[in-house]
Amino acid sequence: GIDHQALLKQFEHLNHQNPDTFEPKDLDMLIKAATSDLENYDKTRHEEFKKYEMMKEHERREYLKTLDEEKRKKEESKFEEMKKKHGDHPKVHHPGSKDQLKEVWEEADGLDPNEFDPKTFFKLHGKSSLFFKLTCTNFKFQLEKVYDPKNEEDDMVEMEEERLRMREHVMNEVDTNKDRLVTLEEFLRATEKKEFLEPDSWETLDQQQLFTEDELKEFENHISQQEDELRKKAEELQKQKEELQRQHDQLQAQKQELQQVVKQMEQKKLQQGNAPAGPGGELKIQPPGEHKAGDAAQQPAGGDQPLPPGHVPEPAVRTDQAHP
Repeated sequence: GIDHQALLKQFEHLNHQNPDTFEPKDLDMLIKAATSDLENYDKTRHEEFKKYEMMKEHERREYLKTLDEEKRKKEESKFEEMKKKHGDHPKVHHPGSKDQLKEVWEEADGLDPNEFDPKTFFKLHGKSSLFFKLTCTNFKFQLEKVYDPKNEEDDMVEMEEERLRMREHVMNEVDTNKDRLVTLEEFLRATEKKEFLEPDSWETLDQQQLFTEDELKEFENHISQQEDELRKKAEELQKQKEELQRQHDQLQAQKQELQQVVKQMEQKKLQQGNAPAGPGGELKIQPPGEHKAGDAAQQPAGGDQPLPPGHVPEPAVRTDQAHP
């Protein structure tokens, strides 16, 4: 009852014709599937990062509204100073350019930059997209020029976004046939372009306009709507809480009333099971063994309890006489 063909479509990175061994074709299929997933991830990531930057600006502006004029000017001055400080950094080499790869050649591989050879570089760092994996790892030499986790003005979320955008750029520049793989031939052709030999400097995120004022306004309106919805839900939950508390109080009152009724019934049963009491609360009938000494003569022999009316006591039997 299982549609095996539909099931196998979920695993397009597998070579279903060869289920026993892992071959170069399997690796190519796996790389293509992973790169396809990466493209979808990149698209979502761009949107999320844009929202992140707009939220930062929104919160900054909202904070400024809470300050008086003097403090607001100081805060704005500090913001501009940090922004300028972050932008004051050495030149960032264009990702995938000769200067950037030579820096990897020198810093990561420990080789003479004057002896840089693209073909050797490619073979040294692996084949296909492995080259880009290793090269992207070494974007850190460029990123460290701009970002330092010790600096207040440097955002590490932006640094990671910068790294990923560098990787995207290199892939788009070199993978000419868009098969999500990079061959040695494609790489060598890329090294012959002007962009490889004399590229423009890389434009970092702080040099780009990531969103417009209209986009920010729309984003803030969306946040305001969400806040209103959350406020309404909070009010509804508060009303539900109050109603539940009211019902709880009613149940508690009913519980107390029932407990009081049960207590009264138990007291009534207890009173009905006891001997009647006198006007002062004393018992009219003395319990056995508690008679006063002066009452002993009034009690008939042979018993401690009074005889009922009309009862004739039997004569006492003398033990000193023989039985007839």
